[in-house]
Amino acid sequence: MNLEAIAPILEDIIRQNLYKKQYPFGFKNNKGVGNKVASGTLARSIQIAEVKKSNGEQSLLIMMEDYGRYVQGGRKKGKYAPIKPLLQWIKDRNLKGRDKKTGRYITDLSFAFGISRNIKNFGIRPADFVYLSIEDIIKNPKITELLEGGAMSDLIKAIEGKI
Repeated sequence: MNLEAIAPILEDIIRQNLYKKQYPFGFKNNKGVGNKVASGTLARSIQIAEVKKSNGEQSLLIMMEDYGRYVQGGRKKGKYAPIKPLLQWIKDRNLKGRDKKTGRYITDLSFAFGISRNIKNFGIRPADFVYLSIEDIIKNPKITELLEGGAMSDLIKAIEGKI
């Protein structure tokens, strides 16, 4: 299996999945779907490297910004999220918070503290964008062409083994 030739295609597919509006957000009266891209930093940081083990097995290592693990796997409730990245996220998404009682706009800092408190209370739902990419990987004709006979299951195992 030629993983070096497949890696750039996989990177593109995973990046494209971050841009798709397929990730649910909200609760009860305010539900929707959105993408996982605010500034594009996470998408640009995705890199895939081939890892050869001493026993001859090949696997893939998916590398990305540190916070990508929280986007991929979510975050358990119980701890406050850091404020600085939340402020940047608010700016990148051009969001404005409102006071619950008066409806007036609040400062970005107050908004970030509120988001951090919600993360502490409820956590963050996992996006599983790598797993959602697997269907697109299976359907990709370039990858099928590069795989020599029926090695698709080996490729999927290589991806799943290094998340």
